[in-house]
Amino acid sequence: MIDNEPGFLRSISSNPYLKYWGIFLSVIILSISLNITYFVNAVSNESQPYAYESLDNQRSESLKQLNPSSTSAGPIKVVYDLPETQPVVYITIDDGWYPNEEVLKLMQQYHIPITTFLIEQAAQKQPAFWHEFVSVGGHIEDHTINHPFLTHLSPVEEKSQISQPIDYFRQYGPPMDELRPPYGDFNSAVGQAAWDSGIKYIVMWDVEMENSILTTRSTPGLKPGDIILLHWVPGLDQEMIKLLNIIQKQNLGIADLTQALNGEPLTICWLKAPIPVSKSTTPLTTGVKIPGTHGVTGMTGAPGGTAGVSGTTGAPGGTAGVSGTTGAPGGTAGVSGMTGAPGGTAGVSGMTGAPGGTAGVSGTTGAPGGASGVTGTTGSGATGTHK
Repeated sequence: MIDNEPGFLRSISSNPYLKYWGIFLSVIILSISLNITYFVNAVSNESQPYAYESLDNQRSESLKQLNPSSTSAGPIKVVYDLPETQPVVYITIDDGWYPNEEVLKLMQQYHIPITTFLIEQAAQKQPAFWHEFVSVGGHIEDHTINHPFLTHLSPVEEKSQISQPIDYFRQYGPPMDELRPPYGDFNSAVGQAAWDSGIKYIVMWDVEMENSILTTRSTPGLKPGDIILLHWVPGLDQEMIKLLNIIQKQNLGIADLTQALNGEPLTICWLKAPIPVSKSTTPLTTGVKIPGTHGVTGMTGAPGGTAGVSGTTGAPGGTAGVSGTTGAPGGTAGVSGMTGAPGGTAGVSGMTGAPGGTAGVSGTTGAPGGASGVTGTTGSGATGTHK
């Protein structure tokens, strides 16, 4: 038998200490390799947000997510802008967590056609608002149930996310046939699921208005056919006014996107003059629709007064006042108490809430405090100086 094994290998195999060292080094190398692989995968997964990432008060899409040259949607048509047939642009607004009554007023006053891509769960919070949105000329289209990354889901989940809102939104008008995939995330499987659900178009965008800054994907300014993206976020009415004034300055009109996609005669808004910039309003959360000037509505939401905040049941707050639990109006710089009779000038009402006097504080049963005085427990007012 011929021994072809080199001498140093024979020495290693015959020496138990060298053999054990070889095994030890192999384990160390394997461990390092596994750690490197884990780290690379962790970094990769961290860069891919979870499919159901929270959206509260966030803008969910941006121009950075667009890659029209490399993404296919299978059988469905993807639209980033429209062919230039008239000098018009198209306004779209996404999500729906922060309805804004001032936007509806702008739509109604200037006859502005807007398409909103609405999350079903967001729409369920304020159904009356979205009925009003449609009544002033708005269109509602599909933005899924709860805004997941569609390409991260199973085929069954993709189909459900797209088709369920179509059924829910039938209460607002004809069946939807446009989809804006959350985060601009789609592929051919998403396109097939959308097509099977009755969607005709995946509508993307090529211009965005964010934090009152207009950003375009290709040209320095707006061009005819642009699809503009905004979001239902606090202060949207102010962003809208700035956008409308940019459009007016460039002598462009605002057309109805849904009509354009379906080949219908266009409803076009032509702004003849700049729109005055108004004071910012606070978005609705629950309750009635119109907050007061710089006021915030409460849980059931009657309007807040000038610089006032309404309470739980939400009667209007007075000038710089805050209403209490049952919410009678606060007086000038006053705060109403539990049952909420008006606070006097710079006064605070107590438990039963009779008015506090000038710079006074009412007590438990709350008879008025005198000038610079404090009322006691049963409190008809002992007037003091420098109390």
